[in-house]
Amino acid sequence: MSKPTKTELAKYKQVLEKQLSSLRGDVGSMRDEALRASEQDASVDHLADQGTDNYDQGFMLGLIENEEETIKLIEEALDRVDGNGEWEYGVCPLCQEEIENAKKPKEGKKPKPAKATDIWIPKARLEYLPWARYCVRHQEVEERNRESA
Repeated sequence: MSKPTKTELAKYKQVLEKQLSSLRGDVGSMRDEALRASEQDASVDHLADQGTDNYDQGFMLGLIENEEETIKLIEEALDRVDGNGEWEYGVCPLCQEEIENAKKPKEGKKPKPAKATDIWIPKARLEYLPWARYCVRHQEVEERNRESA
C-alpha cells in the first residue's frame, strides 16, 4: 500500500464530489417528503393508518440522519484530498498513531523499532469507499466500540 498519486487523488475527488451531490439531493427530497407527511391532515380515519404514517416518518428521519453522517464523512474526505484535513487523505490516523507511539521510548528503555505497519489505507478500500477514514482493522475496532457504547 502506498500514498495515492495525484491522478488517483483527482479521481477520488471526482467520485466524492459526485456522491456528495447525489446524497445532498436525496436528503433534500427525503426531508421534503418527511415534512409533507407531518403536515398532512391529522384527522386520519383509522388509528392504524396514523401509526403507519408515524412509523414511516420516523424511518425516513432515520435514513436522513444516516445520509447526513455520510455527507459529513465525504466532506471531511474532500478536505483531506485538498490538504486541509486533520490528516492526509488515504492515511489511517490510528495506524499512524500506533507507529508514533511505538517510536516513543519508555522510561529508561531504548525506543523499539516501529512495527511493519503501513499507515496507508489499501487502494481497493478507497476505490470501494473513497470516504473511508480508517483501514479495515481499525474500522472494525471503531464499529465494535460504537456497538458497546
